[in-house]
Amino acid sequence: MKKKLFIATLVSYLGIYITMPVLSAISTKAHMEPSQIGIMISMGAFAMLLFAPIWGKLSDRLGRRIVMIIGLLGMGLFFILYVTLFKLAVSSSQVVPILIYALMATRFLLGIFMTTTPTAANAYMADISSVEDRAKDMSSLGFATGLSMVLGPIIGGILSASGDLYLPFYTTALLLLIFSFLMAKTLPKKQTEKEQKAVNLKNDENSKSFLSVKLLSWLLVGLSVMFVIVGLQLLTSLYLHDNIGQSVLQSAKSSSLLFVILGVTLMFTQFLQMKVLNFPAHKMMMIGIPLLVIGLLLITMANTFWIMVISYMIIGAGAAFGMSSLSAGASLVVSDTQQGAAAGAVAMTQAIAGIVSPLLGSFIYQINFKFPFYCFAIFSIFTYLFFITQNTKKSK
Repeated sequence: MKKKLFIATLVSYLGIYITMPVLSAISTKAHMEPSQIGIMISMGAFAMLLFAPIWGKLSDRLGRRIVMIIGLLGMGLFFILYVTLFKLAVSSSQVVPILIYALMATRFLLGIFMTTTPTAANAYMADISSVEDRAKDMSSLGFATGLSMVLGPIIGGILSASGDLYLPFYTTALLLLIFSFLMAKTLPKKQTEKEQKAVNLKNDENSKSFLSVKLLSWLLVGLSVMFVIVGLQLLTSLYLHDNIGQSVLQSAKSSSLLFVILGVTLMFTQFLQMKVLNFPAHKMMMIGIPLLVIGLLLITMANTFWIMVISYMIIGAGAAFGMSSLSAGASLVVSDTQQGAAAGAVAMTQAIAGIVSPLLGSFIYQINFKFPFYCFAIFSIFTYLFFITQNTKKSK
């Protein structure tokens, strides 16, 4: 079962990352302005923010299986609509406003399902994992996320090299639809004992307090991790151009290489955690945040590309510990009947970072190109201190 959850998470995130390398290019061919492209992408992140907790709670009530299938199927169907609208917009010789608005709306609808499967998979993993194995098992889902971050752009780049910008979208839709069918066939139809308990004790669950200070401390420190990862996606190429002195073309290529290095480091660290280290969730977060801060400060001192490489490796290791421990830690501070809600709250941190980090980072960058990295480091330190005060006892 744990392997199936790994595959479901991997496929779901591949659905996002395969199309990323061509999204800006195909949007430009569809006569969209850069600001419109930014709004369209933000619409997806906003939908993730709104619906991640809803899907988490629905998985507590309806069961993990049905929510996971709905997530894969929903993404697949809306990717078909997405690419159809892109084809119509590209084929037009001029801007068609209704198609632009339709693309934005479709991105929002697509965003509704982007965190559905990972949220339910995280809750399912919490259901079937013992407290002692929770951190290790959650790391496997984090490994799936990191693997998709590396493989997705590579697959998308290879597919788009054929000259057909629609091919990554068709491939993504087909992949999602196929695996929604496979998950429907292979995932057990009968609810687990804990899932059934969540349904039977619905009224009792509603009477319990869900958001505790300890859970908030996990979510805030996890948010600091996501701020860094999302912010770097926007700022890396700009920083390489302004600070290292690379040309626009060089900075684009170097930025892609740095994210491959970050992703590989992230995967390697999570694999090491699963197979060798087996750190508990609390210890992983205690190690991860300092590594993130060190990496961020190293970026501000970088004057060569190779120092940037070292800093991104450090950040990749820190992010690996932080992302893996967040899901495990949040699941350990809520009741068994609230695992879906906890997974939804964790998914919200990704959505919040997707909205706030690019806007805040780009605004501060215009003041001074080193300020965003200092701000991310300061926010990480403050959330880290709050986390320490609320988690003085080592979690299992």
